[in-house]
Amino acid sequence: MKKGRSGRFAAALLLAAALVAVGMSPPLRAFESLPDALYLKSGAQTQLEFTLPGRAEIEGADAAVISSFDQSAGSLGSTVTLTAGAEAGEATLTYRLLGLIPVKTVSVTVETEKTLIPGGQSVGVALLTEGVVVVGSSDIGSTPSPARLAGIRAGDRIVRVNDTDITGAEQLRALISEGGEALVEIARGEETLVVSVEPALDVSTGAYRLGAWVRDSTAGIGTLSFYDPDDGGFGALGHAITDVDTGIVLPVGYGGIYESSVVDVNKGKSGEPGELLGQFFDAETQLGEVERNTDFGIFGTTNEAVENPLYPDGLPVGTRADVHVGPAQILTTLVDGEIRAYDCEIVKLTR
Repeated sequence: MKKGRSGRFAAALLLAAALVAVGMSPPLRAFESLPDALYLKSGAQTQLEFTLPGRAEIEGADAAVISSFDQSAGSLGSTVTLTAGAEAGEATLTYRLLGLIPVKTVSVTVETEKTLIPGGQSVGVALLTEGVVVVGSSDIGSTPSPARLAGIRAGDRIVRVNDTDITGAEQLRALISEGGEALVEIARGEETLVVSVEPALDVSTGAYRLGAWVRDSTAGIGTLSFYDPDDGGFGALGHAITDVDTGIVLPVGYGGIYESSVVDVNKGKSGEPGELLGQFFDAETQLGEVERNTDFGIFGTTNEAVENPLYPDGLPVGTRADVHVGPAQILTTLVDGEIRAYDCEIVKLTR
């Protein structure tokens, strides 16, 4: 009996050792590094190296999306070659170990070629928030902050008071200046809350206050990323506009981009990014409206066509597969007002 148990234990140890050896093997590590998603332009071709023996299958695509699909056997695994078709669409590639067990799924998106005008222009950005952003609270004399007591905290957005949409800080002050209980609707991340607040009298001004510091706008300068001649769309900044105190991505109530000029440059240091210092002009120089503020920049629509003298005919948009480490250029405008290209190097990619 003991011998049987010992045999099973030894077999289990051997199996565990085999699994560890397989898990640490270079072929499996290479297999696990394969992408979960591919983005291809029409006509583009790519190869996937599957380092385990098996068979690949393409699902959910016709010849218009994936024009060809070839697989050749290597010493251990297989090389799969995909060629994107003439039409945009999606497909799924499933790789089955020994042709039976699905071990890897790769989503494939084919996009038709699109041409954009590169940016580089300096633009002023002015943004009015949707509602007002709470950046802090304060007591009113010896009275504790009514907003804090009601559970309102920094990072919340006040979007409505007593069924009236909030468009700015002055309007908020006017709505609660007479006192009395107020039903305040706040947005906190993806959650919406309604709280009851009793404003406190500020004896120094004779007005009632919530005891909350709020912000309803922001402004600065940045760089245009691209202009789309097909629909007049634009992208700029390449990062979100966030509130300086709370760090939240500011939702757009209304925003615009404007002609601007760079007046100085603060050079970056180790651990500290540099910045452009500039000024932008009045509403008559508005170039377009900001519609979205995202982690990848601001986006909207221009009032008129945007030109770039370095690339008057634009450039085709690359896919993720086109991005690689090595020499590159960035476009920007400095104090002379001209768009110029500056050499740089891409040293690392993050999928």
